[in-house]
Amino acid sequence: MIRKTVQKRLLSRRTFVFLFVVMLGLVGASFYTYLQDRKLQSFSLAAVRVSSWSLAQLRQEASTLDRELALAAAGVGDPDEVMLRYDVLWSRYDYLLKSDESAPLRHYGDNETRLMALFADYQAQESTLLAASAAAQPGWEPLVSFWAGHKAQIDRLVVDNFIGGKLGQLMIGLEASRDRLSRLRLLTLAAIVIIFAYLALALLASRKQARIDRVTGLPNSNYLQSIRTVDPARAIVVCEILEFQLVLAEYGQREVAELSRAFIRQLWSQLGSTDELVQVAQGAFVILAVPAAGQEIEEMVGGLVAATTFDWQIGDAVVRISGVFGADAPCVDNCPGWQSRYQQAHRALAQAHLEGRSYYINGADLRRRIRQETVIHSGLVRFFQGEPSGLRLTMVYQPIVSADNIRHITGAEVLLRCQDQDIGFVPPNRVVEICERYGLGEALGRWIFREVARETGQLYGGLGYHGTLSINLNPAMLSGTLVGDVQALLIGGGIPATALCMEITEDNAALSFERVNELIRQLQALGVTFALDDFGTGHSSLEYVRELKVDRVKIDRCFVDGIEHNRDMARFLGSIIAMADQAYMKSVIEGVENQAQWDLVRQLGGTLIQGYHAYRPMPFNDYMALLLDPQTEYPTAAPLPVSASHPLAR
Repeated sequence: MIRKTVQKRLLSRRTFVFLFVVMLGLVGASFYTYLQDRKLQSFSLAAVRVSSWSLAQLRQEASTLDRELALAAAGVGDPDEVMLRYDVLWSRYDYLLKSDESAPLRHYGDNETRLMALFADYQAQESTLLAASAAAQPGWEPLVSFWAGHKAQIDRLVVDNFIGGKLGQLMIGLEASRDRLSRLRLLTLAAIVIIFAYLALALLASRKQARIDRVTGLPNSNYLQSIRTVDPARAIVVCEILEFQLVLAEYGQREVAELSRAFIRQLWSQLGSTDELVQVAQGAFVILAVPAAGQEIEEMVGGLVAATTFDWQIGDAVVRISGVFGADAPCVDNCPGWQSRYQQAHRALAQAHLEGRSYYINGADLRRRIRQETVIHSGLVRFFQGEPSGLRLTMVYQPIVSADNIRHITGAEVLLRCQDQDIGFVPPNRVVEICERYGLGEALGRWIFREVARETGQLYGGLGYHGTLSINLNPAMLSGTLVGDVQALLIGGGIPATALCMEITEDNAALSFERVNELIRQLQALGVTFALDDFGTGHSSLEYVRELKVDRVKIDRCFVDGIEHNRDMARFLGSIIAMADQAYMKSVIEGVENQAQWDLVRQLGGTLIQGYHAYRPMPFNDYMALLLDPQTEYPTAAPLPVSASHPLAR
């Protein structure tokens, strides 16, 4: 009874009248404020202050140029300093005439006309200044004569805008305007809080019976819960807007609603009049649709993907919008119930998210992948626990060589390989992905460390080899246990710290620059080096080079592919190599596949190369045999003696 009374009062005429009066009062106050401030609305107080400061800077820079010209005319000045001060004053004119911050100054009186005339006269003196600077015996008299009058005009402009207090009066008016707006804002905030509280309570009172989304007009989750059966000829498609949370965080709820409506319009463009579209949550939808005659489910979902991939403009920004879909195809015989099919569609959606695909369709392929993932996961668990397993992990080594000598092995990258007795070859990135997802990342890292030390320890002990071993770090390994694991399992296993190079990808480093740099600092103190792997494939590669304290960058193969046929690509690769050199970092160029690419990389300044043209990844025994080949060169633990003909001897 009490609840019904509260609902009745919330939705009563008196409540609506009260809210209407409040809103009307706010509108009246806003209109009054607008009338008071209409002359000031185009300027902000900060802009006026910046304009005043910029004008004062114009005068100060003019005085500096005046002093330098006087010195130059007296024969004791520096022509380069005159040119510098001329350029600085040029930039100040340009800023006053073009910047938004200087708009109040330009719009006041005839300031803009005066500034443009001054700037035009000033620009006209550039040739005179250049001639005076370049002459063996500079003649500054024409420029000094011009400058005396020009500076007087600058001084007059400053005096006209300050002495009369015009800008000061404008600032006082703006201060008063801000006070009025502040009071109005407080009232508006209080009213908004009251109104939103009312709307929230009203929504809580009525949403239980609502089956239509008020924003989009679509059936909502309440409607979906009422469904008991679905025609087997209909496909069940679930989808989400990938950029929904980004738009919500950056632009707010109102823009999210507009995005939802735009997304819905794109969905409807691919659906028929008898199909159903349900909004189960913000940015999430369920489609119950019958494919067109002769249309496969893949074609239908592909059309939905294409339609919902579009550029959406919000203000001056453009956001690329896309959706991710999961579908359960229409069924003919032994069709499961609605809930089972809905669950299968969500399973397909989850798989699409995991694999970074735009859609996935429930079927034999999805069931096979889920079964394979289960097999790989259970095999990894048994493998790491030392139990019998049909899955086997091994390591291979791809040599990294000197660009000057393909037989000079400077080190090798350690690469993971996985083989399952039922599935066959399992891609390494899939192994890492499954380990990360199921909490096996640290176990994988420790196994790699133990295996590398077991296989390569003999190289550093008996062979005197001192080449670099580059080991990839997965995200889970970038934890507080990394330093201890490196010390105990790698260095303690006989590999010198100075021979270790830990490779970090941009995705892994994005976890936390501060935390990753602390790990790098601790290991570098031991002698371990670090490399940024796959450089150039992320969105902020230069930021990572700047923020991470790495010693090497490994330039991704995408920058090498095709350079022998494209001069622009070759020049771009050369600029990346030069950037690494200027940052005092070694660059390792990956993916060099032929002699033409090799020659170009060497000409561009590349020093270390990794690719199939030199060597393919190989088991450890083959790598050791390569090092033992008399024609192979490699770094040794002790430096070679310097002969008189060696460059270092000179």
